[in-house]
Amino acid sequence: MPLTTIAIELSNGKSETLYYPSNVVKMYFQEQQELQLLDFIQVAMDSLAAADKRVIEKYGYPCIGCIMLKSKLQKWSELYKNETVKIVKIFEFKY
Repeated sequence: MPLTTIAIELSNGKSETLYYPSNVVKMYFQEQQELQLLDFIQVAMDSLAAADKRVIEKYGYPCIGCIMLKSKLQKWSELYKNETVKIVKIFEFKY
């Protein structure tokens, strides 16, 4: 499955790269898109559920990367809830 990363910037200046085990995330986000953090997290959770489903279908077990990213985003919902998120770049790596 192609690894896909999303480079984001929060309105507080924090930058982060999020890793997905699937390119399904490209169906949910677009480069230069801006969202309120809580909206971003909801869309990200939906995309992670779709990515995890693909991993389960292919390998027969849940994706630990999806679980870890969901946990990170849940923490962000408390820490950065008043921020906005800008999708800077989406990268896809096929291996």
